[in-house]
Amino acid sequence: MRPTKTSKTKDPVQRAAGRALGVASGALDVAVRNLDNARRIAKFLRGTMELEVRQSDIFISSYPRSGTTLTQWIVYLLAHEAQPDPMHLTKVSPWFERSLAIGELSASDFDRFPSPRVFKSHLPRQWLPDGARYIYVERDGLDVLLSYFHFYRDYLGFEGSLDDFHQRFVDGRLQYGYWFDHVAGWRERASDPDVLIVRYEDLLSDRKGSIERIVEFLGWERDERWVDRVVSESSFDAMKQRESVFDHATAVLLERGVSPQSFLRTGQSGLGADALSDAQVRAIRERRSTGPRLAIRGLPAFLQ
Repeated sequence: MRPTKTSKTKDPVQRAAGRALGVASGALDVAVRNLDNARRIAKFLRGTMELEVRQSDIFISSYPRSGTTLTQWIVYLLAHEAQPDPMHLTKVSPWFERSLAIGELSASDFDRFPSPRVFKSHLPRQWLPDGARYIYVERDGLDVLLSYFHFYRDYLGFEGSLDDFHQRFVDGRLQYGYWFDHVAGWRERASDPDVLIVRYEDLLSDRKGSIERIVEFLGWERDERWVDRVVSESSFDAMKQRESVFDHATAVLLERGVSPQSFLRTGQSGLGADALSDAQVRAIRERRSTGPRLAIRGLPAFLQ
């Protein structure tokens, strides 16, 4: 009598149980992410409501890879005539929304910062507290795309091509959403007396003139010697020599076991157009904002 062969095929009950377990696992993952997002939103909103805004406060915002760090450093140098380099820029110019959302700093911690307090942000204007002054840094979208592509590859584990990333950029499927809406929202506030829009390209081509605009906007008095020192100390070469002061992602990356790459890449403009095809350039140049569609449910993208 031949031995009976044991079938390795799962019976219908096992297959159904496996599918149910997969669905349950996926639902649990979504629930955990939603809970984490809810916690971050709650911490951010609570911190924003508890913050006592000072008239001397300065928020420097931008879409990522647009010149936020450079502008932070310029304002820091303008605020401190002679002071040693900080251990890290975030120690003197904290990332407003992230610090609150992850619980690194609270509103009471911010209260201990001396004036003028300078906050980094990537938030739209309507999600920032009122009563301060706001500098928005805008950069050519082609260069933002190229720089953000390298950042995604070096820091966030992105393995796709530049073509793949271009499509993501055009569709707004990136951590901070649709670049076109982000820029358009701040441009609408350009006439507000407490808002100054600075172009990254101007910071490169006319550094001194741009710094003088910032000084005038802030209502500070700085002599030419001071301004010239800021021009020199904010050059790409000078900042590259002290890169550890600026790489805000290092601590997070080390926690995740990722080896950080160079945070300050080239300090140039115009490279995006050279790296993309004519059709891809047109897709960026001809695209327009779809109109503000911001709601609380969109906050998690800004609180990572």
